[in-house]
Amino acid sequence: MSPRGPAKGTGQGVAVANATAAWEEVPDWIMVLARACEGAGASQTTIAKRIGYSPSAVSAVLNNKYAGDLARVEAAVRGALMAETIMCPVLGELGLDRCQSHQRKAGGKFRATSGVAVRLYHACRGDCAHSRIKVTGNVE
Repeated sequence: MSPRGPAKGTGQGVAVANATAAWEEVPDWIMVLARACEGAGASQTTIAKRIGYSPSAVSAVLNNKYAGDLARVEAAVRGALMAETIMCPVLGELGLDRCQSHQRKAGGKFRATSGVAVRLYHACRGDCAHSRIKVTGNVE
């Protein structure tokens, strides 16, 4: 008969233990993410939705096995869970996670759905210090 209870890698207390074991020096934002996954009434799925990633991506990040853009995940965690803000040239003070979300929208095909969308599209491709969009050619 197998023991009852959470399997390794799931349940209360395991997220912090996994992160501590996987990272030589655990970054502050990784520890915040791990603790949030263990918080009262929270789950890895809930926190994943809150930062805009899948539960499997959150697991990979905590276990230091994420193959994607870790800086983008960090920005999502810092904005959504650590309340870090930036000054957007279009929207003013904005959570870092919301900045990343707007960049993802502005990073795609140009759509003039509103005046704000147009300004964000150009700002995210212009000289905004927070933009991670790589632009080739001229921005009009």
